[in-house]
Amino acid sequence: MKTLLTVITLLVTASLHAQTAPGQNTTGQGGQQQNQEDTPTRDGLWDGRFSGGNYIVRCNSIIALSKHEYISDGVARVVEVNLTLNSAQVVRFYFLEAYKPETGSSTVGAGTAALERAKGMFEQAAGRVSPELTTPKVVKNYPASTHSHTVEFVLKEEARLNAMFQSLERGFRTGQGRIWKEAP
Repeated sequence: MKTLLTVITLLVTASLHAQTAPGQNTTGQGGQQQNQEDTPTRDGLWDGRFSGGNYIVRCNSIIALSKHEYISDGVARVVEVNLTLNSAQVVRFYFLEAYKPETGSSTVGAGTAALERAKGMFEQAAGRVSPELTTPKVVKNYPASTHSHTVEFVLKEEARLNAMFQSLERGFRTGQGRIWKEAP
């Protein structure tokens, strides 16, 4: 009887471990899909781990969360996630890509010219930059572009920005902490 109980315990343990092996999806609260890049915690902190640094915030201190898209200077499509906190600190997360104006648009001429200029500048700069520096970085020009209380991160992939937003939203709605990693 004791041997049978031991075997059953080992089988159940092995089965549970196989269901939550690293890299596999698991089902979380409400049947939502979660995976190893978005792990719930009990500490109430949203812990974002990015290639450009880390950001940790208490889920209950988030006042508002937004995601929106815009065209910047006619040359870049920007998807931006903003956190509003009860502090002077502003937190922004971005995904950027070259803007491709639709044909027939009244701004095609100006947008295309600006895009071509931007492409040329990018290609010139790329020729002078080491391949190790190809990861997107936030560039700040104080005080013109931003102020000292702004924390900014840029992500390489829009899908990762969307996954991060979903993780933040889960933490914001539930108050439950999460660890989210930029690289899956």
